[in-house]
Amino acid sequence: MRFGFIGGTPRGFTLFTELLANHYRPEFCVILKEDDHENTKISGEFLDFAEKSSIPSGIKKKLEEKDYEMIKELALDFIIVCGWRTLIRPEINNYLKIGLVAAHDSLLPKYRGFAPLNWAIINGEKKTGVTLFIINDGETDSGDIILQEEVPVPENEYASDVYKRVIDATISLYLQFLGNVASGQPVKRGKQNESEATYTCKRSPEDGQINWNGPSENIYNLIRALAYPYSGAFFFHSGKKYEVRTAGLGLQNSKNFAGRIPGKIISITDNGIEVMCGKGTVLIGEIYDESAATIASANQVFKSITIKLQ
Repeated sequence: MRFGFIGGTPRGFTLFTELLANHYRPEFCVILKEDDHENTKISGEFLDFAEKSSIPSGIKKKLEEKDYEMIKELALDFIIVCGWRTLIRPEINNYLKIGLVAAHDSLLPKYRGFAPLNWAIINGEKKTGVTLFIINDGETDSGDIILQEEVPVPENEYASDVYKRVIDATISLYLQFLGNVASGQPVKRGKQNESEATYTCKRSPEDGQINWNGPSENIYNLIRALAYPYSGAFFFHSGKKYEVRTAGLGLQNSKNFAGRIPGKIISITDNGIEVMCGKGTVLIGEIYDESAATIASANQVFKSITIKLQ
């Protein structure tokens, strides 16, 4: 069984180390170069580990022509694609016995596209999952499904908490797939139900600004979905940008306010500040002051109920 590895992010790196620990050794490793705004950068450590394991490796954002030529010459069974963000030409499947076996952070055909885990939490989903599928020449994430595993999304957890279970599910699925291939079992594939497909668009850091006019549940979900190490949900006050690290629904969330000013601080508690939303309230706990590069409880920064956040 001969295969290659294309990927990155903490999930891809953890998967890579688990593959080697289970004596599955790729012929090469192409490692994702992170975007500048990302808080977590693992590619350097990833490269060091691969090189110490004597696996030909390199860091880049997209495959180059020489990479395609190498793949054609290697006559591989398949390539694992995990934590990769740019297009891989699907015709490379013609040079692989099984194909490009990718992991997507959703229960396909739901949430095809970018940042599916974050979008699932933003939308208040109670579960997500991981899907192993074959990259094809159709639209993004539309290839045949090999294996799937559900991952719960508790309403009090952040994306980083759910991501840990996504990593575990990814490793479990790939080890199952590799075990099946190693034992000579045929790889079962199932077509996706196009009538059930949903899609996501690419997120940028500036998309995380909180709209206090929205319902408290939506704001809380946005905070959970984007909290560190992701780019963060944020607000402004007096020209300063504050990123929210922890939050919850407010103690007065269920009150029926006849007078409502979204963004207004309505109480200061031992756990933070309670902020009025278009519907309900949100309790803001820990915040990051971007200008000072400091983390503090919101009740240490904002100490008046006359303050309105933007």
